[in-house]
Amino acid sequence: MSVKSWASEHFFAILRGPHTGVLTTFFSVGSAWSTPVWFLLDGDVILLSTAAGKQKPRNVAPNARTTFAVCDPENEMRFIEVRGTITITVTDDFVCDIRDRIVQKHGDENGSALDAPGMTLHRRRSSVPSTVIFSPS
Repeated sequence: MSVKSWASEHFFAILRGPHTGVLTTFFSVGSAWSTPVWFLLDGDVILLSTAAGKQKPRNVAPNARTTFAVCDPENEMRFIEVRGTITITVTDDFVCDIRDRIVQKHGDENGSALDAPGMTLHRRRSSVPSTVIFSPS
């Protein structure tokens, strides 16, 4: 299902705004793992960035099903929730471009805002952040 097929313009405004979402993935035993994430709505998909080897990508490997939620900043009792699957992409240029676009949406100049202190990005697959592509179902 396309995000555009069911979401109102108000919800699109929330998804386009500089808000923090909550991504829920699942451990192999079925327990939920919810984490706050910055994101970017790109057409019909929600783009996220995470470091390779972190818990989110490890959870997604055996089970790509997930939920993503963002509270309405005008009314905290209202929120948008999207259920779907995740695809992880680690193509260097694509990943760094998406990461930079996400942090720029949130007011930072480049993706280094997400880097741990002293972290250096190397152009090798094993050390490049992953981009998570969340497709609503």
